[in-house]
Amino acid sequence: MTTYFGVDVADVIETMPSRFRKEAAAGIAGSFGYDLGEAGRWRLAVRDGDAALAPAEDLDDCLAVVATDPQTFVGIQLGKIDATEAMALQKLTVAGDRGAFGSITRLFQKYLPPGEEALPETELVVLKQTISVDQTFATGPVMGRFLKGLKEKKILAMRCPVCGRLQSPPREICAVCRVRNTEWVEIGPKGEMRMLEYVYYASPDPLTGETRETPYGAIGVLLDGCRDEEVFWHLLNPAQLDRVQMGSVIDGQVRHGSRLRPVWAENRTGSIDDIQYFELDD
Repeated sequence: MTTYFGVDVADVIETMPSRFRKEAAAGIAGSFGYDLGEAGRWRLAVRDGDAALAPAEDLDDCLAVVATDPQTFVGIQLGKIDATEAMALQKLTVAGDRGAFGSITRLFQKYLPPGEEALPETELVVLKQTISVDQTFATGPVMGRFLKGLKEKKILAMRCPVCGRLQSPPREICAVCRVRNTEWVEIGPKGEMRMLEYVYYASPDPLTGETRETPYGAIGVLLDGCRDEEVFWHLLNPAQLDRVQMGSVIDGQVRHGSRLRPVWAENRTGSIDDIQYFELDD
């Protein structure tokens, strides 16, 4: 046999039975093949929590057969080569049931070259902590007035003096005309659903670490008093995800969406969460 990374490939192969973890072999039974080129072909038989490794000419009866060169095999056993990267580079292939072969990769302790000792297992220390930022931010005169309106069950927008478009949440400057908005308008609170996004993965809140239950619907509501796509973004009652219909205007043809109404929080604090979500206005 030949050495790779200073390790005899024969020693790596021959120590596989002694590195077998019986406690992890429950429910696993069958034969698995290793085609290691010049290092030979080997059959690993796993049954009743035990493992036996022997040279083999024929591996056709194996559930799965991994084929690689001795250097890649040793490198993977030492942790110097990543198995996934080796497969991507076609230095390692698996024939047969890949899932079955994947189940046996966890059955062996890491190979340690002669003279090296395994590090003692240590208990991991985990500290769970929610980061709290003790800061106060001013909402400003525009956003502050909008949030105060939510506390009073009012949804406010600002109208552009040039194009007349409404923006809610309000903006001091019209993003299209680039002029200052000064006129406040109360819109809604009911409206028509124009957009719906199903969300199946919720990113955790960076401050609280909490995640919203999925799936949930992020919606664009065209509130009464608004036009075109001046939608107000919020959440849909999760129990009504499959009951709503989106509205649209295509080639002058109007398709009306579901009518929605806001569900207000009982204790409102002047935040966007003062509207819990929108629901069907039956």
